[in-house]
Amino acid sequence: MNKTFREVHCGGSTKFRVRGCSNDRFYPRYHLAPPFGWMNDPNGFSEYKNEFHLFYQFNPNSSHEPGIAHWGHAKSRDLFHWEHLPIAMYPDKWYDKSGVFSGSAIVENDKMFLFYTGNVNFPGQIPDHEQIQAGAVSFDGVSVKKFKNNPIINETKLQPNFRDPKVWKHKSTYYMVCGNSFKDIESNTDLGRAILFTSKDMINWNFASVLDESDGSLGYMWECPDFFELDGRFVLLFSPQGIKPFGNKYRNLYQTGYIVGDFDYNTNVFTPRTEFIELDHGHDYYATQTLLDKLKRRILVAWLDMWEQSYPERRDGWTGQMTIPRVLSLSKDNRLIQKPVKEITLARGRHLYSGRAYFGTVVTLVDKAGEISIRAPKDKDLRLIIESDGELGKVIISYDYKKGLVTLNRGGKDGIRRTKWRPQKKLYLKIYIDASSIELFYGDGEITFSSRFFPEGAVKLRVGEKSEIESMEVYTMKRTTFVNHDCDETAVIN
Repeated sequence: MNKTFREVHCGGSTKFRVRGCSNDRFYPRYHLAPPFGWMNDPNGFSEYKNEFHLFYQFNPNSSHEPGIAHWGHAKSRDLFHWEHLPIAMYPDKWYDKSGVFSGSAIVENDKMFLFYTGNVNFPGQIPDHEQIQAGAVSFDGVSVKKFKNNPIINETKLQPNFRDPKVWKHKSTYYMVCGNSFKDIESNTDLGRAILFTSKDMINWNFASVLDESDGSLGYMWECPDFFELDGRFVLLFSPQGIKPFGNKYRNLYQTGYIVGDFDYNTNVFTPRTEFIELDHGHDYYATQTLLDKLKRRILVAWLDMWEQSYPERRDGWTGQMTIPRVLSLSKDNRLIQKPVKEITLARGRHLYSGRAYFGTVVTLVDKAGEISIRAPKDKDLRLIIESDGELGKVIISYDYKKGLVTLNRGGKDGIRRTKWRPQKKLYLKIYIDASSIELFYGDGEITFSSRFFPEGAVKLRVGEKSEIESMEVYTMKRTTFVNHDCDETAVIN
């Protein structure tokens, strides 16, 4: 393979010198992914001076492991055309030397305030790590300066797993929700919970309440909590670790889901109205974060990957990507609805197909990126095959109308994900394919699947047996993201 060095300018005076090759086989065309190295949790999702900013957990030194976390950074005017910026935060303080872990951002008085978890490891000791909460500020949306008086929360009784602060402001008070694991005295087991702090100045924080906690069925740790008001209710969104699989539920290593309820800002008490509900039914969906934009949309993004996977992209010098940003709403029965943001139309390319479709209909996506919109009868089975070359390049999507089941099958061990769903009048389905990912939105967005797959060549959409589609629209999707062709070492130069 012919390898050459090239420089990638990423804003300001910082540039990345990377060793590249000509292989972009799995790199997304319109999803955000790292320019190189490892990406996981979205962080600091915010809107600053008419641009969206998204930070993320980033290892610039390897695509094979999360390593010691930095904060990567990108910005966009429309959530699809992303510009990579210099690394926002390095693990360069005594309180974050083992990782600048996940956190959030708020914007006030033309300043961007960042809040994150500082991680310090103690190899061979018990516990073997400690986690504190810290703050930072940016006056231009690019350069970041950590608070002089960090850490801002350092609670011994909450150690060792105390992380992922999400901060917002209500009236004159700042609120921070964090994930935590605590020892239940009766069962002598670790249980997850979401804890709330308040502050008047973003520096001095006071414990306010436990928003909710596991009763044993919701795992030993709650990561990446988010808490917000939506359509008259409050939503506690989080990623629990340690939930056991149950039927078609909780099939991934870790989950992401939510509890809907009521919240009293006077007492800081959250009263749940629902059980825990899994938010997505695919293989790869974790560590969600939301923002409220200037249009008052609650927009969500998630890591489109899962821990302890070994996907082939890492051999190409990068790992991880984000989901399509999604607007959230709440149904009358307190279920979250996810819809792609309207800006996704800016990523559309050529119109490939329009009309009815039957068994044998085939549409080819040469660049492996497309949007497919389907309307079909609600009282008939539906089967769609998304296929390409390679062992990991095939996905089968199906609806069984007698059982009321929708299924995504990407093959291999543990390849099936399914859930119950019945359309109201017609079966509506939107499918987004992007080089190494597939996202499904059923109905109005009440059911979603987000999974990775790895087509080696052009992708073909084929309508299966006994399937009748009343209307099918297919668009290609343009290359809107920075495409990096790494396959070897990377280094950062200033």
